[in-house]
Amino acid sequence: MTIPAQNCTPLEDTPLVGTPADLTTITELRAELSQDVSALNDEIGGFRRQSNDHFSKLRGQIQDQHHSVHRRLTDLAQVIERLAKKLDT
Repeated sequence: MTIPAQNCTPLEDTPLVGTPADLTTITELRAELSQDVSALNDEIGGFRRQSNDHFSKLRGQIQDQHHSVHRRLTDLAQVIERLAKKLDT
């Protein structure tokens, strides 16, 4: 049986029932899970920054190579034009 999510009561609003030991265990598990999620968010943030740094460096290298190839092609076009003019004369 599936229950639509909109009909579910959020965990925070659900009254806890059980022995005090059960409630303590649940509270500890919630705190531990919260810490784990926080640590995971920190790791994801670090990964994003590191990836961004790598991609920025790579993007810069690609742009440098593109400019270098463009300059060489421009120089080659000028040489070809000069040679074509010499052949015409």
